[in-house]
Amino acid sequence: MIILEEDKIMIPIEAYFSYRLKDRKEIDEELIKKLKDDERYLKAYRSCLRKLSVKDHTVRQISDHLCRTELNEKQKKEIIDKLTAYGMLDDEKYAENKIAFYDRSNLSVREIKNRLKKDGISERIISRYIREDEMREKEKALLVAEKYAKSIKNKSLISKKQSIVNKLLNAGYSYEMSKNVVNTLEIEENNEIELLQKEFLKSLKKYAKKYEGYELRQRIYGSLLNKGFGSEDIKRVMEENDRETSKGF
Repeated sequence: MIILEEDKIMIPIEAYFSYRLKDRKEIDEELIKKLKDDERYLKAYRSCLRKLSVKDHTVRQISDHLCRTELNEKQKKEIIDKLTAYGMLDDEKYAENKIAFYDRSNLSVREIKNRLKKDGISERIISRYIREDEMREKEKALLVAEKYAKSIKNKSLISKKQSIVNKLLNAGYSYEMSKNVVNTLEIEENNEIELLQKEFLKSLKKYAKKYEGYELRQRIYGSLLNKGFGSEDIKRVMEENDRETSKGF
């Protein structure tokens, strides 16, 4: 820490010796400017160390962070080179660790690649550590589908299947693979009519506050149809509840 009359400047220890500050009786404006530049460099370097102490980052992520500082390009490169030399920045190690983690999380190869690219990992590194394996992809997709299927409650069979397909698509699996996996999945079926009756009563309670007669019936019918119930089943349940929704359909 360099303490001046009206200021305090934090500099790297090597700058203290390179400027021979111990031997100086006074510090001129030109040197103060250099010291403040060194201070900006030191603060930027330390901010990178703090980020890397929390979690691993790629070269591009740290470069983006340095772009928000007042350092020039030479200083930014120097920090990146220093962190790389110390082994604190290593895109290959980063990619290897992330791929292992994402694979355990049952993400598709496509989604893993997209996430790595977003983080700034090059195609060269990605291709080195990722191998296409269709059998492994199907196994992961099936695990995702089975786990998600257990969490779906109070949905028609059609809606349940569509929800699982959407889940797989969001995880990066192709539409064809998602559909194939769902078709081979043993999905626990609800009592469709009993469930339809419950959903009918929910829709009735929701729409009866604003609509009546024909408009009420159309709102309920459309709502149940959108939830994946069959048209004939909906009509039958609605006919059984004529008193609430007015007669005729």
